[in-house]
Amino acid sequence: MMALRPGRSTAVNLATGTATRYLLLAVNIGIGIWLMPFSVGHLGKSEYGLWMLVVSMTAYFQLFDLGYGNGLVRQITDADARGDERAINEVVSTFAVVYTAIGAAALLASAALAAWIVPRFPNLTADQVGTAQWVTVVLGIRIAVGFPMTVFGAVTTSRQYFALSSSIAIAVSLLVALVTYLVLEAGYGLRVLVPATTAVNLLAYVAYARAARFAFPGLRLAPSLFSRRHLREVTSYSFYVFLITVAAHLGFNLDNVVVGAFMGTSAVAVYAVASRIADYQRQLSNQFNGLLFPVVVGLGAQNDRARLRATMLHGTRLALGLVLAVTIGLLVMAPPLVRAWMGPTFEDSLAPLYGLAIASVVLVALGPIGNILLGTGRHRLVAFSSLGEALLNVGLSLLLVRRWGLAGVAAGTAIPVVAMNLLVLLPAACRSLDIRPGRFIREAAAPALLPAIPALAVAAGLRLYVPAVSLLAVAAECALVGLVYLAGFVSFGLAAGDRRQYMSYIRRAAGGARPPVAAVQSGG
Repeated sequence: MMALRPGRSTAVNLATGTATRYLLLAVNIGIGIWLMPFSVGHLGKSEYGLWMLVVSMTAYFQLFDLGYGNGLVRQITDADARGDERAINEVVSTFAVVYTAIGAAALLASAALAAWIVPRFPNLTADQVGTAQWVTVVLGIRIAVGFPMTVFGAVTTSRQYFALSSSIAIAVSLLVALVTYLVLEAGYGLRVLVPATTAVNLLAYVAYARAARFAFPGLRLAPSLFSRRHLREVTSYSFYVFLITVAAHLGFNLDNVVVGAFMGTSAVAVYAVASRIADYQRQLSNQFNGLLFPVVVGLGAQNDRARLRATMLHGTRLALGLVLAVTIGLLVMAPPLVRAWMGPTFEDSLAPLYGLAIASVVLVALGPIGNILLGTGRHRLVAFSSLGEALLNVGLSLLLVRRWGLAGVAAGTAIPVVAMNLLVLLPAACRSLDIRPGRFIREAAAPALLPAIPALAVAAGLRLYVPAVSLLAVAAECALVGLVYLAGFVSFGLAAGDRRQYMSYIRRAAGGARPPVAAVQSGG
């Protein structure tokens, strides 16, 4: 059997993948900062809120994935680790068929949503109902076509060609932004804008398919390779991932639905500002976590507990450091940020932003722990705790929105996230890898918390004595706070040995060199 792994080491793949994902993120944030107020200005707050409401409702069609996405990556990674090319093609061919059927079901569901649910949604005018129905069907087509294309992304991710996928995504994001600008500047609304951007995304699937063939030249799709065994194996794992996905959609996408039902589409637009900033916060600090899953699966397949423990400790330390570097300046500078970006009429987004930002810190910091549990067979625990978190979220959001409005919805999201991650998943991960909680806190959390003190002092000083009045000034001050934090994290947060190890990985990634085996084993 042939060796299928990419030639570079895991550490280099993670470093280059993280770098290109940050480049993608910078592009997306830059586009979002410019395009969101531009879109609101051309569409109006009500129509923009209607768009976000429909996006939130159609996002639930992603649940048709049934958790197969992560299960597919897991199965391909396992076959790749064994050098079994035929098994990879059997898995990919099997799920090309499965996802085609799922896509057809999603298309029917979008038609049902447009025909029966949208006309009965509260607080929509007759014109809004017609626009929402059209947008729902178009987005449903995009989602339906995207399902069978999932297999190509799974191949590229499993083989750790992270940088290639990110490069394609950058080109797609720029093209979508250009089309959005041209359509809105020409005076058209959602009925033209959504089909135009959808067409760009459909064409992008061709590029992702070619990337998969580059990552795995032996890729072959054929109905004759359909395997019931692989379908059963992936399904047995993916059912629990599906529960996690359901919980994630209930936890975040339901917010806009609750706000729209109780407060109207204009309130959705205001809440969307808080959601967008919190989403940028997570993305800015979560790129490393997003690449860990196939790595953890590979270590789990080798039963390499030492490297799993190292991955958990180092990964959590880095994740917490990254999210604090972003969050400290963001929270202190939030009022001038919102005023400079969206104007004073959106200041009601500040209260929900604080709640969502706290939830994001916990989610990002403990992201490596979730990957460890998922990749080492504790997916049932993650699934049921995530489902419990989501149910609490729904109940609290419906309860608190009546009393505290937008802030109540955000609190309903944040409270279950903090409780489940800190009280359930963290102790379970420590037990599974025989790590004492005290050691974990000392080695993973303390180095990232100490540098927060000087960063907070700098942020408070800037806010009091150098108040920012423009978006560029706010961004510069947030960046300065982040740099102060990172300087402290590197200089006195990390032990000397860890600092040398991290710098070694960065140098090797920049030079494309392969780290020595001993270094990889000690650092995960």
